[in-house]
Amino acid sequence: MNASALLVQGNPNAIALLEKERQISYGELDLLVRQAATAWRTLGIVSGDICIIGLLDGIDLVAAFLGLIWIKAIPAAISPRTDAKQLSELLTDSGARILLAEESVVDSLADTPPSTPILSRSSWQAKVSGSAAIVGPPAEANADDTAFMLFSSGTTGKPKGIEHAHRCVEFAQVFAQEVLGATAKDRFFSTSKLFFAYPLANSLFAGLRLGASVVLDPEWPNPQRVSLLVRQHAPTLLFSVPTFYQRLLEADIAFPTVRHFVSAGEACSPALENAWEDKHGRPIVNGYGTTETLMLMLYKLPGMKGLRPTPMSRVREESPDDAEAGVRLWFSHPAVATGYSRVVTHDTAKFSGNEFSPGDLFHRADCEEGPSWIFAGRSDQLIKVYGRWVDTVALEHWLLEKLQVRELSIVPCETAGSTTCLHLFISAQGMDPDSLPSMVEKACVELSAHKRPAKTHVLSELPRTETGKIRRGILKAMC
Repeated sequence: MNASALLVQGNPNAIALLEKERQISYGELDLLVRQAATAWRTLGIVSGDICIIGLLDGIDLVAAFLGLIWIKAIPAAISPRTDAKQLSELLTDSGARILLAEESVVDSLADTPPSTPILSRSSWQAKVSGSAAIVGPPAEANADDTAFMLFSSGTTGKPKGIEHAHRCVEFAQVFAQEVLGATAKDRFFSTSKLFFAYPLANSLFAGLRLGASVVLDPEWPNPQRVSLLVRQHAPTLLFSVPTFYQRLLEADIAFPTVRHFVSAGEACSPALENAWEDKHGRPIVNGYGTTETLMLMLYKLPGMKGLRPTPMSRVREESPDDAEAGVRLWFSHPAVATGYSRVVTHDTAKFSGNEFSPGDLFHRADCEEGPSWIFAGRSDQLIKVYGRWVDTVALEHWLLEKLQVRELSIVPCETAGSTTCLHLFISAQGMDPDSLPSMVEKACVELSAHKRPAKTHVLSELPRTETGKIRRGILKAMC
Protein backbone atom coordinates (compact mmCIF):
# COMPACT_ATOMS: atom_id res chain seq x y z
CA MET A 1 0.00 0.00 0.00
CA ASN A 2 0.97 3.67 -0.23
CA ALA A 3 -0.90 6.44 1.59
CA SER A 4 -0.29 8.95 -1.20
CA ALA A 5 -1.79 6.69 -3.84
CA LEU A 6 -4.88 6.14 -1.67
CA LEU A 7 -5.51 9.90 -1.64
CA VAL A 8 -5.52 10.53 -5.39
CA GLN A 9 -8.02 7.87 -6.46
CA GLY A 10 -11.01 10.14 -6.97
CA ASN A 11 -12.80 10.65 -10.29
CA PRO A 12 -10.09 12.06 -12.58
CA ASN A 13 -12.47 14.78 -13.78
CA ALA A 14 -13.81 15.76 -10.34
CA ILE A 15 -12.43 18.78 -8.48
CA ALA A 16 -9.94 17.71 -5.82
CA LEU A 17 -8.47 20.96 -4.49
CA LEU A 18 -9.52 24.61 -4.61
CA GLU A 19 -7.14 27.45 -3.72
CA LYS A 20 -8.21 31.04 -4.36
CA GLU A 21 -8.97 31.20 -8.12
CA ARG A 22 -7.22 27.93 -8.88
CA GLN A 23 -8.70 24.46 -8.85
CA ILE A 24 -7.34 21.10 -9.92
CA SER A 25 -9.02 17.79 -10.66
CA TYR A 26 -8.05 14.40 -9.26
CA GLY A 27 -6.40 13.59 -12.56
CA GLU A 28 -4.34 16.78 -12.33
CA LEU A 29 -3.53 16.12 -8.66
CA ASP A 30 -2.27 12.63 -9.53
CA LEU A 31 0.00 14.10 -12.22
CA LEU A 32 1.22 16.89 -9.91
CA VAL A 33 2.05 14.44 -7.12
CA ARG A 34 4.07 12.33 -9.57
CA GLN A 35 5.90 15.46 -10.75
CA ALA A 36 6.63 16.40 -7.14
CA ALA A 37 7.89 12.88 -6.46
CA THR A 38 10.23 13.15 -9.46
CA ALA A 39 11.45 16.56 -8.24
CA TRP A 40 12.22 15.14 -4.81
CA ARG A 41 14.21 12.32 -6.36
CA THR A 42 16.26 14.74 -8.47
CA LEU A 43 17.11 16.49 -5.20
CA GLY A 44 18.56 13.21 -3.92
CA ILE A 45 15.70 12.36 -1.56
CA VAL A 46 15.23 8.63 -1.08
CA SER A 47 13.04 6.28 0.95
CA GLY A 48 13.20 7.00 4.68
CA ASP A 49 14.53 10.56 4.36
CA ILE A 50 12.76 13.12 6.55
CA CYS A 51 11.89 16.38 4.79
CA ILE A 52 10.34 19.36 6.55
CA ILE A 53 7.82 21.54 4.70
CA GLY A 54 7.11 25.05 5.94
CA LEU A 55 4.70 26.19 3.23
CA LEU A 56 1.41 28.03 3.50
CA ASP A 57 -1.70 25.92 2.94
CA GLY A 58 -2.35 25.33 -0.72
CA ILE A 59 -1.89 23.03 -3.69
CA ASP A 60 1.92 23.33 -3.55
CA LEU A 61 1.97 22.08 0.04
CA VAL A 62 -0.30 19.11 -0.69
CA ALA A 63 1.65 18.08 -3.80
CA ALA A 64 5.03 18.34 -2.04
CA PHE A 65 3.70 16.40 0.98
CA LEU A 66 2.12 13.61 -1.05
CA GLY A 67 5.06 13.48 -3.45
CA LEU A 68 7.37 12.54 -0.61
CA ILE A 69 5.02 9.82 0.62
CA TRP A 70 4.82 8.52 -2.97
CA ILE A 71 8.55 7.66 -2.87
CA LYS A 72 8.42 6.47 0.78
CA ALA A 73 10.23 9.53 2.09
CA ILE A 74 8.77 11.13 5.23
CA PRO A 75 7.30 14.67 5.11
CA ALA A 76 6.67 16.77 8.19
CA ALA A 77 4.60 19.92 7.73
CA ILE A 78 5.27 22.81 10.11
CA SER A 79 3.96 26.32 10.54
CA PRO A 80 5.58 28.89 8.24
CA ARG A 81 5.50 31.17 11.29
CA THR A 82 7.93 28.98 13.23
CA ASP A 83 10.68 31.25 14.52
CA ALA A 84 14.28 30.73 13.40
CA LYS A 85 15.50 29.37 16.75
CA GLN A 86 12.78 26.77 17.09
CA LEU A 87 13.10 25.84 13.42
CA SER A 88 16.82 25.22 13.78
CA GLU A 89 16.18 23.03 16.83
CA LEU A 90 13.49 21.14 14.96
CA LEU A 91 15.76 20.49 11.98
CA THR A 92 18.48 19.18 14.27
CA ASP A 93 16.10 17.09 16.37
CA SER A 94 14.47 15.43 13.36
CA GLY A 95 17.60 14.85 11.31
CA ALA A 96 15.81 16.32 8.28
CA ARG A 97 17.52 16.02 4.90
CA ILE A 98 16.01 19.23 3.50
CA LEU A 99 13.73 22.14 4.38
CA LEU A 100 11.20 23.41 1.83
CA ALA A 101 9.84 26.75 3.00
CA GLU A 102 8.33 30.09 2.12
CA GLU A 103 10.76 32.84 1.08
CA SER A 104 10.08 34.62 4.38
CA VAL A 105 11.23 31.55 6.32
CA VAL A 106 14.36 31.24 4.19
CA ASP A 107 15.14 34.93 4.81
CA SER A 108 14.73 34.48 8.57
CA LEU A 109 17.49 31.88 8.54
CA ALA A 110 19.93 34.00 6.54
CA ASP A 111 21.96 35.21 9.53
CA THR A 112 22.31 31.79 11.15
CA PRO A 113 21.77 29.25 8.39
CA PRO A 114 21.29 25.65 9.57
CA SER A 115 23.38 22.81 8.19
CA THR A 116 20.24 21.40 6.55
CA PRO A 117 19.85 22.40 2.87
CA ILE A 118 17.03 24.90 2.29
CA LEU A 119 14.76 25.15 -0.75
CA SER A 120 12.47 28.16 -1.29
CA ARG A 121 8.95 27.91 -2.67
CA SER A 122 9.92 29.63 -5.95
CA SER A 123 12.84 27.24 -6.49
CA TRP A 124 10.56 24.30 -5.72
CA GLN A 125 7.89 25.48 -8.17
CA ALA A 126 10.50 25.77 -10.92
CA LYS A 127 11.80 22.29 -10.17
CA VAL A 128 8.31 20.73 -10.22
CA SER A 129 7.22 22.48 -13.39
CA GLY A 130 10.38 21.24 -15.09
CA SER A 131 9.84 17.65 -13.96
CA ALA A 132 8.16 15.07 -16.14
CA ALA A 133 5.86 12.67 -14.34
CA ILE A 134 8.30 9.80 -14.81
CA VAL A 135 8.42 8.54 -11.27
CA GLY A 136 6.17 5.59 -12.07
CA PRO A 137 3.97 3.74 -9.59
CA PRO A 138 4.12 4.62 -5.90
CA ALA A 139 6.70 2.89 -3.73
CA GLU A 140 5.16 -0.10 -1.98
CA ALA A 141 5.02 0.30 1.79
CA ASN A 142 3.98 -1.92 4.66
CA ALA A 143 0.92 -0.71 6.55
CA ASP A 144 3.00 0.19 9.63
CA ASP A 145 5.82 1.94 7.76
CA THR A 146 6.10 5.65 8.62
CA ALA A 147 4.35 7.79 6.00
CA PHE A 148 4.74 11.23 7.61
CA MET A 149 5.40 12.98 10.89
CA LEU A 150 3.69 15.73 12.83
CA PHE A 151 5.43 17.71 15.53
CA SER A 152 4.33 18.36 19.09
CA SER A 153 6.13 19.91 22.05
CA GLY A 154 7.20 17.83 25.03
CA THR A 155 7.12 19.08 28.59
CA THR A 156 10.60 20.51 28.12
CA GLY A 157 9.41 22.44 25.08
CA LYS A 158 11.72 20.50 22.73
CA PRO A 159 9.91 19.28 19.61
CA LYS A 160 9.18 15.61 19.20
CA GLY A 161 8.04 13.92 16.06
CA ILE A 162 4.91 11.80 16.05
CA GLU A 163 5.21 9.06 13.46
CA HIS A 164 2.11 8.16 11.44
CA ALA A 165 1.91 5.02 9.34
CA HIS A 166 0.65 4.53 5.77
CA ARG A 167 -2.40 2.71 7.18
CA CYS A 168 -3.67 5.92 8.80
CA VAL A 169 -5.34 7.22 5.64
CA GLU A 170 -7.08 3.99 4.61
CA PHE A 171 -10.18 4.76 6.67
CA ALA A 172 -9.75 8.54 6.97
CA GLN A 173 -13.18 9.15 5.47
CA VAL A 174 -15.20 6.98 7.86
CA PHE A 175 -16.13 9.65 10.42
CA ALA A 176 -17.20 12.12 7.72
CA GLN A 177 -19.04 9.44 5.79
CA GLU A 178 -20.87 7.68 8.60
CA VAL A 179 -21.44 10.51 11.09
CA LEU A 180 -21.73 13.55 8.79
CA GLY A 181 -23.16 11.72 5.78
CA ALA A 182 -20.42 13.11 3.54
CA THR A 183 -20.10 12.02 -0.09
CA ALA A 184 -17.98 12.87 -3.12
CA LYS A 185 -20.31 15.82 -3.73
CA ASP A 186 -19.22 17.61 -0.55
CA ARG A 187 -16.68 20.40 -0.14
CA PHE A 188 -14.49 20.25 2.96
CA PHE A 189 -13.02 23.41 4.54
CA SER A 190 -11.02 23.91 7.73
CA THR A 191 -10.10 27.24 9.31
CA SER A 192 -7.15 25.53 11.04
CA LYS A 193 -3.98 24.93 9.05
CA LEU A 194 -2.67 21.65 7.67
CA PHE A 195 0.35 21.41 9.96
CA PHE A 196 -2.23 20.51 12.67
CA ALA A 197 -3.48 16.92 12.80
CA TYR A 198 -7.15 17.92 13.08
CA PRO A 199 -7.52 19.58 9.63
CA LEU A 200 -4.93 17.40 7.93
CA ALA A 201 -6.80 14.22 8.80
CA ASN A 202 -10.44 15.21 9.06
CA SER A 203 -10.60 17.71 6.20
CA LEU A 204 -7.83 16.99 3.67
CA PHE A 205 -7.41 13.23 4.06
CA ALA A 206 -11.10 12.54 4.62
CA GLY A 207 -12.13 14.71 1.68
CA LEU A 208 -9.64 13.14 -0.72
CA ARG A 209 -10.49 9.59 0.36
CA LEU A 210 -14.12 10.32 -0.45
CA GLY A 211 -13.26 11.81 -3.83
CA ALA A 212 -14.73 15.09 -2.59
CA SER A 213 -13.35 18.63 -2.97
CA VAL A 214 -11.15 20.31 -0.34
CA VAL A 215 -10.92 24.10 0.01
CA LEU A 216 -7.44 25.39 0.91
CA ASP A 217 -6.50 28.91 1.93
CA PRO A 218 -2.91 30.20 2.17
CA GLU A 219 -3.98 33.21 4.25
CA TRP A 220 -4.36 33.15 8.02
CA PRO A 221 -8.01 32.94 9.09
CA ASN A 222 -10.21 35.73 10.34
CA PRO A 223 -14.01 35.96 10.18
CA GLN A 224 -14.01 38.23 7.14
CA ARG A 225 -11.67 35.90 5.25
CA VAL A 226 -13.86 32.90 6.08
CA SER A 227 -16.95 34.78 4.91
CA LEU A 228 -15.25 35.48 1.57
CA LEU A 229 -14.27 31.83 1.11
CA VAL A 230 -17.76 30.62 1.96
CA ARG A 231 -19.19 32.88 -0.75
CA GLN A 232 -16.47 31.94 -3.26
CA HIS A 233 -16.25 28.16 -2.80
CA ALA A 234 -19.53 27.18 -1.07
CA PRO A 235 -18.13 24.59 1.38
CA THR A 236 -20.61 22.10 2.80
CA LEU A 237 -18.56 20.88 5.80
CA LEU A 238 -16.71 23.29 8.10
CA PHE A 239 -14.03 22.27 10.60
CA SER A 240 -12.91 24.79 13.22
CA VAL A 241 -12.13 25.26 16.93
CA PRO A 242 -14.36 26.76 19.66
CA THR A 243 -12.32 29.96 19.94
CA PHE A 244 -12.78 30.66 16.24
CA TYR A 245 -16.45 29.63 16.25
CA GLN A 246 -16.93 32.28 18.94
CA ARG A 247 -15.27 34.88 16.69
CA LEU A 248 -17.45 33.84 13.75
CA LEU A 249 -20.53 34.14 15.92
CA GLU A 250 -19.59 37.62 17.11
CA ALA A 251 -18.83 38.71 13.52
CA ASP A 252 -22.29 37.54 12.39
CA ILE A 253 -20.91 35.43 9.50
CA ALA A 254 -23.48 33.53 7.41
CA PHE A 255 -22.98 29.92 6.23
CA PRO A 256 -25.76 29.21 3.73
CA THR A 257 -24.06 26.19 2.15
CA VAL A 258 -22.63 24.43 5.23
CA ARG A 259 -24.51 21.27 6.29
CA HIS A 260 -22.32 20.36 9.27
CA PHE A 261 -20.06 22.29 11.62
CA VAL A 262 -17.37 20.26 13.42
CA SER A 263 -15.43 21.48 16.45
CA ALA A 264 -12.29 20.02 18.03
CA GLY A 265 -8.96 21.13 19.49
CA GLU A 266 -10.44 22.20 22.82
CA ALA A 267 -13.69 21.76 24.73
CA CYS A 268 -16.71 23.51 23.27
CA SER A 269 -19.05 24.89 25.93
CA PRO A 270 -22.81 24.28 25.96
CA ALA A 271 -23.28 28.07 25.87
CA LEU A 272 -21.45 28.33 22.55
CA GLU A 273 -23.22 25.25 21.19
CA ASN A 274 -26.62 26.74 22.02
CA ALA A 275 -25.78 30.19 20.70
CA TRP A 276 -24.48 28.71 17.45
CA GLU A 277 -27.53 26.53 16.85
CA ASP A 278 -29.86 29.42 17.70
CA LYS A 279 -28.05 31.59 15.16
CA HIS A 280 -27.52 29.13 12.31
CA GLY A 281 -30.20 26.50 12.86
CA ARG A 282 -27.60 23.72 12.74
CA PRO A 283 -25.66 22.31 15.68
CA ILE A 284 -21.94 21.99 16.22
CA VAL A 285 -20.65 18.41 16.16
CA ASN A 286 -18.10 18.14 18.96
CA GLY A 287 -15.05 15.97 18.34
CA TYR A 288 -12.13 14.79 20.43
CA GLY A 289 -8.76 13.67 19.13
CA THR A 290 -5.04 14.29 19.54
CA THR A 291 -2.02 14.62 17.28
CA GLU A 292 -1.13 11.04 18.19
CA THR A 293 -4.56 9.68 17.23
CA LEU A 294 -4.70 11.88 14.10
CA MET A 295 -8.42 11.27 13.56
CA LEU A 296 -11.23 12.19 15.94
CA MET A 297 -11.69 9.36 18.42
CA LEU A 298 -14.86 10.64 20.13
CA TYR A 299 -17.78 12.80 19.04
CA LYS A 300 -20.96 14.29 20.45
CA LEU A 301 -24.18 15.31 18.74
CA PRO A 302 -27.04 17.27 20.32
CA GLY A 303 -29.01 15.07 22.69
CA MET A 304 -26.06 12.85 23.57
CA LYS A 305 -25.07 12.76 27.23
CA GLY A 306 -21.41 12.55 26.42
CA LEU A 307 -18.79 11.80 23.79
CA ARG A 308 -19.11 8.47 21.99
CA PRO A 309 -16.51 6.52 20.01
CA THR A 310 -16.28 7.46 16.36
CA PRO A 311 -16.66 4.62 13.83
CA MET A 312 -13.70 2.19 14.06
CA SER A 313 -12.48 3.67 17.37
CA ARG A 314 -12.11 1.21 20.22
CA VAL A 315 -11.97 2.71 23.71
CA ARG A 316 -10.64 1.14 26.88
CA GLU A 317 -10.90 2.69 30.36
CA GLU A 318 -8.13 2.86 32.94
CA SER A 319 -9.03 4.19 36.38
CA PRO A 320 -6.54 6.65 37.87
CA ASP A 321 -5.38 6.69 41.48
CA ASP A 322 -7.85 9.48 42.20
CA ALA A 323 -11.14 7.96 41.09
CA GLU A 324 -13.03 11.21 41.64
CA ALA A 325 -10.89 12.91 39.02
CA GLY A 326 -12.21 10.67 36.28
CA VAL A 327 -11.03 7.78 34.12
CA ARG A 328 -8.19 7.64 31.65
CA LEU A 329 -9.02 6.40 28.15
CA TRP A 330 -6.96 4.30 25.77
CA PHE A 331 -7.71 4.50 22.06
CA SER A 332 -7.17 1.95 19.32
CA HIS A 333 -7.79 2.92 15.70
CA PRO A 334 -6.00 2.42 12.34
CA ALA A 335 -5.01 6.11 12.49
CA VAL A 336 -3.21 5.91 15.86
CA ALA A 337 0.47 6.77 15.48
CA THR A 338 3.17 4.15 15.82
CA GLY A 339 5.07 6.24 18.39
CA TYR A 340 7.43 9.15 18.89
CA SER A 341 10.60 9.84 16.94
CA ARG A 342 12.62 10.02 20.14
CA VAL A 343 12.37 8.75 23.70
CA VAL A 344 9.76 10.62 25.77
CA THR A 345 10.22 10.22 29.49
CA HIS A 346 7.15 11.96 30.89
CA ASP A 347 4.00 9.88 31.41
CA THR A 348 1.35 12.35 30.28
CA ALA A 349 0.84 10.49 27.00
CA LYS A 350 1.53 6.80 26.50
CA PHE A 351 1.71 4.29 23.69
CA SER A 352 1.15 0.62 24.46
CA GLY A 353 1.07 -1.78 21.55
CA ASN A 354 -1.45 -0.40 19.09
CA GLU A 355 -3.13 1.76 21.75
CA PHE A 356 -2.58 5.36 22.79
CA SER A 357 -3.68 7.28 25.88
CA PRO A 358 -3.28 11.06 25.94
CA GLY A 359 -3.59 11.24 29.72
CA ASP A 360 -6.77 13.31 29.64
CA LEU A 361 -9.44 12.43 32.17
CA PHE A 362 -13.10 11.74 31.50
CA HIS A 363 -16.24 11.14 33.53
CA ARG A 364 -18.44 8.23 32.48
CA ALA A 365 -21.85 9.20 31.09
CA ASP A 366 -23.68 5.94 30.39
CA CYS A 367 -26.77 5.89 28.22
CA GLU A 368 -28.93 3.28 26.51
CA GLU A 369 -26.93 3.54 23.28
CA GLY A 370 -23.68 2.56 25.02
CA PRO A 371 -20.84 4.12 27.00
CA SER A 372 -20.02 7.78 26.58
CA TRP A 373 -17.75 10.20 28.39
CA ILE A 374 -17.53 13.84 29.44
CA PHE A 375 -14.12 15.49 29.16
CA ALA A 376 -12.80 16.30 32.65
CA GLY A 377 -9.38 17.80 31.89
CA ARG A 378 -5.73 16.79 31.94
CA SER A 379 -4.34 14.30 34.37
CA ASP A 380 -1.26 16.43 34.97
CA GLN A 381 -0.14 20.03 34.75
CA LEU A 382 -0.67 20.51 31.02
CA ILE A 383 -3.64 22.74 30.19
CA LYS A 384 -4.84 23.73 26.73
CA VAL A 385 -5.48 27.49 26.46
CA TYR A 386 -6.82 28.84 23.16
CA GLY A 387 -5.78 25.59 21.53
CA ARG A 388 -2.19 25.63 22.86
CA TRP A 389 -0.76 23.64 25.76
CA VAL A 390 0.50 25.48 28.84
CA ASP A 391 2.65 23.77 31.47
CA THR A 392 1.14 25.44 34.53
CA VAL A 393 3.79 24.10 36.90
CA ALA A 394 6.57 25.65 34.82
CA LEU A 395 4.56 28.87 34.59
CA GLU A 396 4.06 28.95 38.37
CA HIS A 397 7.78 28.51 38.91
CA TRP A 398 8.55 31.31 36.47
CA LEU A 399 6.09 33.69 38.15
CA LEU A 400 7.39 32.84 41.61
CA GLU A 401 10.86 33.79 40.50
CA LYS A 402 9.72 36.98 38.82
CA LEU A 403 7.35 38.20 41.54
CA GLN A 404 9.25 36.98 44.58
CA VAL A 405 6.01 36.14 46.39
CA ARG A 406 5.57 33.39 48.94
CA GLU A 407 3.19 31.23 46.96
CA LEU A 408 0.82 31.30 44.02
CA SER A 409 -1.30 28.98 41.92
CA ILE A 410 -2.45 28.92 38.29
CA VAL A 411 -6.00 27.63 37.81
CA PRO A 412 -7.77 27.05 34.46
CA CYS A 413 -11.24 28.58 34.30
CA GLU A 414 -13.98 28.69 31.69
CA THR A 415 -14.92 32.05 30.22
CA ALA A 416 -18.37 33.17 29.15
CA GLY A 417 -17.12 32.86 25.57
CA SER A 418 -16.56 29.11 25.96
CA THR A 419 -12.77 29.05 26.09
CA THR A 420 -10.33 28.19 28.86
CA CYS A 421 -8.26 30.96 30.40
CA LEU A 422 -5.81 31.09 33.30
CA HIS A 423 -6.49 32.73 36.65
CA LEU A 424 -3.61 33.54 38.98
CA PHE A 425 -4.08 33.28 42.74
CA ILE A 426 -1.40 34.91 44.91
CA SER A 427 -0.82 34.81 48.65
CA ALA A 428 -0.29 38.35 49.87
CA GLN A 429 1.61 37.29 52.96
CA GLY A 430 4.52 39.66 53.47
CA MET A 431 3.51 41.82 50.48
CA ASP A 432 1.46 44.93 49.81
CA PRO A 433 -1.72 43.40 48.30
CA ASP A 434 -2.54 46.56 46.35
CA SER A 435 0.76 46.44 44.47
CA LEU A 436 0.53 42.81 43.33
CA PRO A 437 -1.78 43.19 40.28
CA SER A 438 0.48 45.81 38.68
CA MET A 439 3.55 43.64 39.42
CA VAL A 440 1.88 40.73 37.67
CA GLU A 441 0.96 42.85 34.68
CA LYS A 442 4.55 44.04 34.22
CA ALA A 443 5.99 40.54 34.60
CA CYS A 444 3.56 38.96 32.16
CA VAL A 445 4.55 41.26 29.29
CA GLU A 446 7.35 38.75 28.64
CA LEU A 447 4.89 35.85 28.23
CA SER A 448 3.12 34.66 25.11
CA ALA A 449 -0.49 35.83 25.07
CA HIS A 450 -1.96 32.38 25.78
CA LYS A 451 0.19 32.05 28.93
CA ARG A 452 -0.86 35.36 30.47
CA PRO A 453 -3.36 35.12 33.35
CA ALA A 454 -6.72 36.61 32.45
CA LYS A 455 -7.26 37.70 36.05
CA THR A 456 -5.25 37.99 39.26
CA HIS A 457 -6.79 37.17 42.63
CA VAL A 458 -4.98 38.30 45.78
CA LEU A 459 -5.72 36.25 48.91
CA SER A 460 -4.33 36.39 52.41
CA GLU A 461 -3.37 32.73 52.00
CA LEU A 462 -4.17 29.88 49.65
CA PRO A 463 -6.54 27.13 50.89
CA ARG A 464 -4.86 23.79 51.54
CA THR A 465 -5.77 20.20 52.26
CA GLU A 466 -4.85 18.39 55.44
CA THR A 467 -1.69 17.17 53.74
CA GLY A 468 -0.68 20.67 52.69
CA LYS A 469 -1.77 20.54 49.05
CA ILE A 470 -3.46 23.59 47.53
CA ARG A 471 -7.21 23.09 47.15
CA ARG A 472 -7.43 23.96 43.48
CA GLY A 473 -11.13 23.07 43.39
CA ILE A 474 -11.88 25.86 45.86
CA LEU A 475 -9.80 28.30 43.83
CA LYS A 476 -11.58 27.31 40.64
CA ALA A 477 -14.93 28.02 42.27
CA MET A 478 -13.69 31.57 42.94
CA CYS A 479 -12.93 32.28 39.24
